[in-house]
Amino acid sequence: MANSLAQEIVEEYGQDMLDLVLLVYVNFYYSELEIIDLCAKWIPRRGILTEKSYLIRHASDEVTHAELFKKGVEHLGITWSDLDPDKFRIRDIDDRFKKLFDSDDELEVLIGLNLYAEGVLALEEIEQLARSKPRYFQDFERILRDEKTHVAFGVKVAKRLIAQSPENRARAQEYCSWYADHLKNYLGGELSGPLQTGIKHGFISSDYVEKTFTRFKDVMSQLDLQHSL
Repeated sequence: MANSLAQEIVEEYGQDMLDLVLLVYVNFYYSELEIIDLCAKWIPRRGILTEKSYLIRHASDEVTHAELFKKGVEHLGITWSDLDPDKFRIRDIDDRFKKLFDSDDELEVLIGLNLYAEGVLALEEIEQLARSKPRYFQDFERILRDEKTHVAFGVKVAKRLIAQSPENRARAQEYCSWYADHLKNYLGGELSGPLQTGIKHGFISSDYVEKTFTRFKDVMSQLDLQHSL
């Protein structure tokens, strides 16, 4: 009987790599649930119908993605219900989503969710894993296309809000600076160990951190925001 993909990963790369693959899937899954709730909070607050539709599309995509992440774990030969999610959850992600959910400033949500969480962190991770190990991340190319759309939605609405007043631009700049500092601390702190494991086994590139910094610069430049990276 052929080995499962999970067994294949352990035999070729070790248990630490399987744990990292599961960490990726589990945290993406729970992030999608957070995003669905966040979109639901803001749908009734948007007055422009087209922008309201962005959130409806966004939430719908995340429902699909959540199912795909669960399916990805099953594809490895592991039953989702047998997992202990707490073993794999990254606390920083939960903290950031709580911060966004508690905020009543749409600019903060757009920059923290659409541009940073999705446009920087998720896109770099998904793109590299889809390219390097499609056998283990079979639906990541599809998810990547949707995430790029969500970033475009966020940029469009954020540009409109920033153009409304100097105060809005100043707040957007504050949020950009906060996330630039966060990115440096996050990649060099809680994610440092997992990143080194991924690099060691060829799942992500050796210049992953530098590429993520570059992606941050590219995304924030669309709003003409300055940063310290």
